[in-house]
Amino acid sequence: MAYGNKVKFHYDVPAYIKQQLAEAAKQMGMTATELLSRSIEEEYERIKKEKNSSSTNSIVGK
Repeated sequence: MAYGNKVKFHYDVPAYIKQQLAEAAKQMGMTATELLSRSIEEEYERIKKEKNSSSTNSIVGK
């Protein structure tokens, strides 16, 4: 389901993870959804950089 530029999707998260996420978000002054979104975005960027780096290294090594 789309909400502006956001997509809502459902997945099961263990209760203890939800609790940890809520506590961490509260300490950071944000909602659990914002913290989860930020974490996903950061991980996505890390993986893209890692993939680009390995692609570049394999080209340079040839």
